[in-house]
Amino acid sequence: MKGRCKLMGKSQKRYVWVDYIKIFACLLVVFGHLYMSMMAGGWIKETARYYCWPVQTMYTFHVPLFFICSGFLYQSSNKNKEWTLEKHVKNVKRKLLALGVPYFTFSIITLVLKIVFSSEVNNQATPILRTLFIEPIAPYWYLYTLFFLFCIVPYFKDKQLMKKIFVGAVFFKVLYVVWLCNFNLPDIVNKILANLVWFLLGMLISEIYMSKTLIKDWMNVVILGVGLGISWIYYSKPLENNVLQFVIGSCMIFPILYFFMSISPDKEGRFVHKLNQYFMPVYVLHTIIAAMLRSILLKIGIANFLLHFSIELIASILIPIVIYEIASKNWILLFWFEPVKALKMKRKKNEN
Repeated sequence: MKGRCKLMGKSQKRYVWVDYIKIFACLLVVFGHLYMSMMAGGWIKETARYYCWPVQTMYTFHVPLFFICSGFLYQSSNKNKEWTLEKHVKNVKRKLLALGVPYFTFSIITLVLKIVFSSEVNNQATPILRTLFIEPIAPYWYLYTLFFLFCIVPYFKDKQLMKKIFVGAVFFKVLYVVWLCNFNLPDIVNKILANLVWFLLGMLISEIYMSKTLIKDWMNVVILGVGLGISWIYYSKPLENNVLQFVIGSCMIFPILYFFMSISPDKEGRFVHKLNQYFMPVYVLHTIIAAMLRSILLKIGIANFLLHFSIELIASILIPIVIYEIASKNWILLFWFEPVKALKMKRKKNEN
């Protein structure tokens, strides 16, 4: 990693490192959910280190990376703008459409499939209204939580105020992992307290300039090594510890951010931008595709772990991509993945 590690975007509209991170984190989410389903299906022992260590380690940082990217883009797109209540309400309405449509669509599809195939799924369906509005299911809880973060967090013109708010968020995160998590708080309150700091970190990153003078390569290697070392020691077996999760997650997140900010992107990031277009379809469809494939493979007599894992992993990525490519040609189909983009397509079509 030579030269300066800068946040692209001072003069560019796209932030290629953000695309890289979203793709990287999305692949980890797919891998993690598939690996967990293998355990739930009886292929892997829950107490085995080769299950506990990778899964529990990944879950300390992969979704926080999404919140960091979202916070970064939120602040970057509103840089130097004055916040007003009117603008905020308008943005919340836009986010309700952008996040709400895929959230409700694929949560309902998942619940319906769990009900129809109740004898074949690892986890039974929960009451639909409770699932949609109170306790969202994986992986859609990220969209649910992100919407509420957009509701409560304004963008900032005053950098010093943003830094103070971030310090406050760190304080509440620490308070949450050492004390508040022990209380029976509403699910959305737990999710906001757990992830607000990552969203605000992304916003803060949009206002700073990271260079080699601030963070050395060897420092990142040491931080990463500490995180991996702690996780290797403590995650040899199933362990629920919010403090440990926060410490390990922090040790993993900063080197990952630094790495992707440092690597040289391809010209204008066109290739990675194209890959990033598949983020939403892969994210919302991978569990559905994997579950359906698992059922089919078992019915035709294929029970080998490696075959299941390999086929489901590849299909969980490629099939959503194919579906999106088909959907992207028709605004009605695209609407369920990217409603804002679909409505723009519709308006453009009507104008022509």
